[in-house]
Amino acid sequence: MKGRPRRRPTAAATALRTALLLFLLAGSGACARAIKEAPPLLDLAGGGPAPAREEVDALLREAGAAFARRDAASVRQAATIFLRAATGDPARVEGVLGAVAAQVWLADHEKEGREREAAATKAVQAVQWCERASPALPACSYWMGAALGVQARERPATGVSALPRIEAAFQKAAEQDPALDDGAPDRALALLYLRAPGWPTGPGDPERGLLHARKALAIAPEHPLNLMALAEALQATGDAGGSREAWEKAAARARDLVAQGDPDAKEWVLESEQALQALKGQAGRGD
Repeated sequence: MKGRPRRRPTAAATALRTALLLFLLAGSGACARAIKEAPPLLDLAGGGPAPAREEVDALLREAGAAFARRDAASVRQAATIFLRAATGDPARVEGVLGAVAAQVWLADHEKEGREREAAATKAVQAVQWCERASPALPACSYWMGAALGVQARERPATGVSALPRIEAAFQKAAEQDPALDDGAPDRALALLYLRAPGWPTGPGDPERGLLHARKALAIAPEHPLNLMALAEALQATGDAGGSREAWEKAAARARDLVAQGDPDAKEWVLESEQALQALKGQAGRGD
């Protein structure tokens, strides 16, 4: 459907969790611009002539299949094909949104730092084309926040200028389409408020994080990422027992999704199990 994105996989939500975990602005020294003018869409797609409009749907299917394999080579291929599709019909946003999701995933999974930084930069460049095509679309706002988040992790100097834009992007998406990707906007706001520096450096606020985690959970109570955000928020606000229960539910639900073939669920199981081990260690020390 023109102007409306197909639902993107939740792999990028996992990447965003990691990006915000490492999103430390305090003491970042230099300050760089978070957003620079994006190259032409054809340049981002690797150059060459744009495909015909009637080829776009087939390219989107090909890119989606490559992305679903969830290995770095396939996801790189998917990002390029998504952008090729976008050049065939710039009024549609599925291609650029798919490219952003793929680049955010790569920014979290590439082995080399320079490759992660390059993927984060490309994500920010691609999402600008989404905002140009459909500036009012909540998905464009959400993915702008996600892309800026991973860029801030890989290029900390951009963090100071990015933080207000990240917060505003997620807030806009949460206001306009809170159900997007099973509550992703509120989930992202929860992690932002839980992990960002507090006043006066940043907007960090555990209570606000808990509020948004509960909002996301109300939208999709069984989603592991919503349970994981709630678990982190409960721990940050002093409810260790509630946090442990939420992590256990997240791990159980993620295991169910592994059995169903979800390509991201193994990472959610691992993160939940590691969090439970950490809580057990803290209890043993009497923390």
